Amino acid sequence: MQIDGERRPSQRLPVNPRRHKVAPEQRKRVAKACNVRRIKCSGDRPCASCASANRECIYPAPVEKISVSKTELDDLRKKVEIYEKALQDALPDPAKRNELLQQAAGSPTTAMSPLNSPFTTNNTHFAPSVSGQSTIIKTEPLDEDHTTGRLLHDADGTARFHGETSGATFLDHLKELIGAVIPLAHHQQPSTHDGSAFLSTLGKCYTDDSRPLNEKDVNPLWLPPSTSMVQMLSEVRYVVQDGNGTWPSGGIYWFGDLSHPPPPPIPPQNPSSFDLDEYRSLAFPHAAFAVAAYSTGPWPPMNEREDVKFSDSFFARASMLLRNPLDIGRCAIHDVSALVLMAFHLVEVCKRDSAYMHVAAASHLCIMLGAHRGWVDERGKRIFWTVYILDRWLSCLMGRPPVIADEAIRIPLPSDAAGMPPAAGLRAHVELSRISGYVVCNTYRIAPWDSASGSGDSAQSPGKVMWMLEQWKSTLPLRLQLSPDGLSNDPACVMLHMRYNQLIIVAIRPLFFIAVKKSVAERLMPQGGSKDYNIQLLHLKMCIDAGRNNMKLARHFSAINRHAKPLHAMLHYCFSAAVCLILECLIYPQQKATPEENASRSVDIQFAISVLQSTETLESDPDDKSCTQTLQDLQILVARLTAPVDVDPRIGNSHLQAVGLPNSFNSFPPPPPMQIESEPALYNELVNWMDDDWFMYGTHMD
Repeated sequence: MQIDGERRPSQRLPVNPRRHKVAPEQRKRVAKACNVRRIKCSGDRPCASCASANRECIYPAPVEKISVSKTELDDLRKKVEIYEKALQDALPDPAKRNELLQQAAGSPTTAMSPLNSPFTTNNTHFAPSVSGQSTIIKTEPLDEDHTTGRLLHDADGTARFHGETSGATFLDHLKELIGAVIPLAHHQQPSTHDGSAFLSTLGKCYTDDSRPLNEKDVNPLWLPPSTSMVQMLSEVRYVVQDGNGTWPSGGIYWFGDLSHPPPPPIPPQNPSSFDLDEYRSLAFPHAAFAVAAYSTGPWPPMNEREDVKFSDSFFARASMLLRNPLDIGRCAIHDVSALVLMAFHLVEVCKRDSAYMHVAAASHLCIMLGAHRGWVDERGKRIFWTVYILDRWLSCLMGRPPVIADEAIRIPLPSDAAGMPPAAGLRAHVELSRISGYVVCNTYRIAPWDSASGSGDSAQSPGKVMWMLEQWKSTLPLRLQLSPDGLSNDPACVMLHMRYNQLIIVAIRPLFFIAVKKSVAERLMPQGGSKDYNIQLLHLKMCIDAGRNNMKLARHFSAINRHAKPLHAMLHYCFSAAVCLILECLIYPQQKATPEENASRSVDIQFAISVLQSTETLESDPDDKSCTQTLQDLQILVARLTAPVDVDPRIGNSHLQAVGLPNSFNSFPPPPPMQIESEPALYNELVNWMDDDWFMYGTHMD
């Protein structure tokens, strides 16, 4: 029965019970026709109609049909509502929320969808979701010379590019990997201390760049009392330059003359004719006072108007005096000193992007002044090389190309001169920074120049970098070498060797990550790991040994350093080493560490956490514990991944006991892990990880 040309659904005729299924070969019409002439398509490839017409025969792409029950569909809709509500709470601004959703849907480099990673295989990317299940996203293959990296968002939602040498990018890769496989682990029940906080920060990084400096109204001509200036300059010279002339190395930086405080400026008699450029030279001491107030304190405020973070006031005075540093009509080499010292201070206060911009400005000033071609005296030469060192340091730290190419530099290395500290430490630091630039540009292909054609080792192989680092270490002068027990009483020499170890870690880190993936896959696959598991032990052992050596040097540095607050570089080295040591037990699945080795590793990791905790306590925001929380969460997640299949990870787990959370999970029995067979794409990806033949960027790692 029909009404208005439509059949009522309730009146549809039942299926004819005598109707039988026709075999495919007996059908008059094919099950799938080509896109050209669907009615007369024969089903062949090409079909008869297209072949006779001599045209291309294109069939539609197969579409996988998935049927779910209404109950499951209702559950999925409820989850979507919960996630949308959580997103609204996290981003109240509709414009920002809409922009983020659009980026997640269409951009391959957003925080919600950080793709194009060289650590993924088969063009597949796994992103953990809030529920713990893994989201699988297909990506297009990258061009060989394409520079990969991540757009990581800070707390304010501002995205900044971080290349592959950045520790933040490496952590983002770890979040992807662990988030993809954690549903296969034993305990999926949410808990206060289950490591999920680490996974929830995918696509994010911690930086204070979005927090503006306290650029309050300051008097740029004001100076601290003379005795305070002498003491502050002496502390800066001791901590970041040459130890007030007591270090045999002569220090690994040279910012300028920090021996004498500036004379009090003469105020202008006629305020209307006041020219700030006449007092431009005060920018350098104000930058030094900013470093002293933050890095060598605690220093009490100099007057009642100063707050606790009165380093901002000194920084604001230096910025006001420099004004436009790229104005070639005003700039001089002492402006470069002020800019590079300001950049050093910005690194210390965790404003890396701002430091990156200040170093870039200092580099361009050096070029305009001809410093890169040697048109400076010995003091200017040392200032230029200090800019070079910080440029290479930030380039590696952020995974970005350096400002000045090595091929453009014609200035000789620093040399010893009367009235100046020895140049040995600065020279060695320059040479090590050159290797750092090689790692960034060639090993990670951020700005490659060396194809290593005709050589036995590719420019992208860490083997070449290891050779370069070994050559550097073997040619060090005696005053820069470590003692037989691997230590030195020269703080600058200790920091130099810590950077050497950090470069080993950075150069081998891609291979290290592949080893983690392979090990995790073999642990979680039903057939188990391969019996002849023998991965690139030499390079991996060098990476882990570099982490242990940096922990040893960091302990010694803390003992000989007279300030409670360590420099940012040492904190970075400790954090990077601790991550390697935490992941170490994932690297060697067939090797059981001795109790002594486990205890030593736990002590090293706890030392790194304690150093970071003590520094976070000294900061103005005591609730900001991102670094220590990251290490603790990573320990818990590794413990969950390394627990035997039939054992609850809460029971007798030394890793959880090491972080002081032996009963961190809920008291309810944990549910069974997700079956790998239910995720065919993830299953295939784990197989690819297991079959990895240790090729990195087309080069086999021997």
